[in-house]
Amino acid sequence: MLGFVPPADIVFPVRTEPRSYFANERTLLMWYELSMTLAVLGAALQTSSNSFTIQSVGIALSIPALAFVVYALRMYFLRFSSLEYKRPQHFEDKTGTLVLCLLVTGMVVGNSALVAAKKSSVREWHSGSG
Repeated sequence: MLGFVPPADIVFPVRTEPRSYFANERTLLMWYELSMTLAVLGAALQTSSNSFTIQSVGIALSIPALAFVVYALRMYFLRFSSLEYKRPQHFEDKTGTLVLCLLVTGMVVGNSALVAAKKSSVREWHSGSG
């Protein structure tokens, strides 16, 4: 096919509003806030109990908190570079939010189950000694 030229991709620079930078920073700070909440809850569980199980739950909260801080920083810098160089990008984040919600829900359910199991074992111990 002589003379055939494939159509070129036409790329227009994306108009970046100043408030987009602030929205990116606000999102980073919100992720930090949630991560620090998880980390503080994990640290509180680790230091408040001598039970290995409760301390394990505390560690299980602290490790994902650190992972979410790293994830938040990564997303912040990806979005920042896209804004800075005016590259088109989808800024919605479905995966991170879903993982965070599932993690927090799982931790609340798991912690509630541990507390319920501990209370039932204490009741059995008290009723058996009477």
